[in-house]
Amino acid sequence: MNASFFWRRALRRKSVWFSLVVMLCLGLVAVLAPWLAPHDPYRWSLEGGQSNLPPAWVDNPYKPGVAEFPLGTDAYGRDVLSRLIYGTRTAYFLALTAVPLAALIGTLLGLVAGYAGGRVDAGITLLSDIVQSLPGIMFAVIIILIFRSYLEPTWLNGLITLAVGFAAVSWVSLARMVRVSTLTLKAQLFVEAAIALGASRWEVLTRHLLPNVLHLILVWIINQVPAVILLEAILGYIGVGVTGAVDGGEFTVVSWGGMFYAGRSAMSRNPLMLIIPSLCILLMSVSFILLANYLNESTRKEIDFAG
Repeated sequence: MNASFFWRRALRRKSVWFSLVVMLCLGLVAVLAPWLAPHDPYRWSLEGGQSNLPPAWVDNPYKPGVAEFPLGTDAYGRDVLSRLIYGTRTAYFLALTAVPLAALIGTLLGLVAGYAGGRVDAGITLLSDIVQSLPGIMFAVIIILIFRSYLEPTWLNGLITLAVGFAAVSWVSLARMVRVSTLTLKAQLFVEAAIALGASRWEVLTRHLLPNVLHLILVWIINQVPAVILLEAILGYIGVGVTGAVDGGEFTVVSWGGMFYAGRSAMSRNPLMLIIPSLCILLMSVSFILLANYLNESTRKEIDFAG
């Protein structure tokens, strides 16, 4: 499909506009976080009664809000608004690392399994069956805990650990899709012609098979972005996200999942600590889901037209 025609048709859809606007706005927030955040999201301030402040506009006779902290503070006196802004960076970092890593693993294994066949195909299929048979959350938690025992508790290691945990449990679905497509494609005449002309296996995989499954990979990647954001939120909720502690050190990564976890104990004092991160997770997830649905629909129409 012509790229310009695809985007002209896409921009006629309100759902695509909504998705692009939301992703652009959140992306700008992530990039401009140091300038947008009114306070340091990591700074603790337990003095002067700055902990557990309600939002500035809430009329609380026992502990009134402060204009300096529009959304209030958490139990450690950290500004909720600043942490919310920096949480956007964490969400995008995970979307740009965990999902491509899983896509790389799934694409490579799917192509090799579909093209090589035989024992190689059987071995990769068995591996995917084993991974899929394990509970995804439990498997991710085990991998994260193993990595944490060997890595220093820094912000980057915390995010990398979560990215590896997500990639380890989510590559299976893409590998199976790519394998099935590769099995179909390698029987086509253009692949047989390339082999007859002396193309190597690497050339067949990268120049003839991979371009024909790229649309599947793209749709899968966009579909998985909400999954990694929700996984981070779930792990944060159970205390195994990027804000856990190891050997007395803390993964000081501000994330929406971590805020969601911390907001459980603050529902009576400041329900926004739980509600607003939840809305951010929902908004970002919905924007990617709508875009993925459009890509799925466009892909089906293109295949039907070609058939």
